[in-house]
Amino acid sequence: MIKFDTADIEIGMFVSALDRPWVGTPFLFQSFLIRSEKQIRQLQEYCKTVEIDENKSHPSLANKFFLYKCRHAAPKVENENVLAASRQEVTNPLFRTNDKQFEEELGVARQVYENTTATLHTVLDNFRLNKEVNPVELKTCVHGVIDGVMHNPSTLALFSNLKSKQQDTARHSLNVCILCLLFGRHLGFNEQQLSDLGYAALLHDVGEIKVPQAVLDKHSRGLSPEEKKEMEMHTQYGSEILAKTAGIPKVAIEVARSHHERVNGKGYPKGLKDQEINYFSRLVSIVDVYEIVTNHPGATVHISCSEALKSIYMMRGSFFDRELVEEFIKCLGIYPVGSVVELNSGEIAIVISNKPGKHLLPTIMVVKDSKGVHSQPQIVNLEHFKETEGLSKLYIAKVIDPDSVGIDLSDYMIREAGMGR
Repeated sequence: MIKFDTADIEIGMFVSALDRPWVGTPFLFQSFLIRSEKQIRQLQEYCKTVEIDENKSHPSLANKFFLYKCRHAAPKVENENVLAASRQEVTNPLFRTNDKQFEEELGVARQVYENTTATLHTVLDNFRLNKEVNPVELKTCVHGVIDGVMHNPSTLALFSNLKSKQQDTARHSLNVCILCLLFGRHLGFNEQQLSDLGYAALLHDVGEIKVPQAVLDKHSRGLSPEEKKEMEMHTQYGSEILAKTAGIPKVAIEVARSHHERVNGKGYPKGLKDQEINYFSRLVSIVDVYEIVTNHPGATVHISCSEALKSIYMMRGSFFDRELVEEFIKCLGIYPVGSVVELNSGEIAIVISNKPGKHLLPTIMVVKDSKGVHSQPQIVNLEHFKETEGLSKLYIAKVIDPDSVGIDLSDYMIREAGMGR
């Protein structure tokens, strides 16, 4: 990304981020290709600087970007023998990434997460009280998360992994929305599809506001036949609520109704099968279950992210769409963001970032040494320890249960992102 003064931008540049929130600007998204002088004038009117993604910009601008980078190039770091470096040499730039940048990204993601949670609570309260819902509030929720996923996907995914004793419909829905949008991004959805998916995922459980709290608190455990029937009514309640709300995409109404359908016909409310189930409903159903079993405090059993993916994989073709399950696993990777892992060195770490096609070598935060003692968190990009033969000197040995080693992701998020300050 290259930060440009808006006085220097040109047609063909791809705008990755604005220097101000998108709400209140004429742009639907922060990310878009400049196609006209009108867009340039609008950018100059609303922004002083913008971030430009050279890889998505027109090839004819390559020379301009090259010259710009030459003028702003940082001194080259010489370090030919990274693999021979001591594990204690944490100042090695190939061992340690930019902690300050990570902290800043966490701060941005935190703001998106907290603001969206607060707004969503207001929206749900209005639904509950039969008050008119402000379309701008909903747009702020949905497109704020879309923007966060586009620019801070890994850090926002970290927040979706935070376990909370106060988990409720709003937080669950936001977590599902974040993961669905990451999935949609992986699948190559366009702007309109991401927008529709964002609304559908964020509001898929809105019908729960009509279900008695005593039933919700049981979380499907020990429900009587009458309570089970009432719980299942949340799909009908949700579709009815959204159908009466202005500005809601039709697909969001359908997802609220059918996200508990299963491809084998054993879901509810209609027992639909395979392609009878809306595509977005099939997508949201996978993410919904994944979020519940890995995060929701009311779940019957909690399992690791990796174990959840294995279980969902075993249910492909029966409960869930086979192709979507396989793509979801590709999207999150074998070590999803938020996973706690043990390295071959014996150290304990948290996965904080993944790159497409390089899921075996994520960026991690080492939080315990080989003796199990808490250490100063160190950010390590495992890709930098890959040898020419394709092997790695430092690698993940296994995924572990965070409780078994006394790791609470929330503790590190509070420290790194300043939560609770």
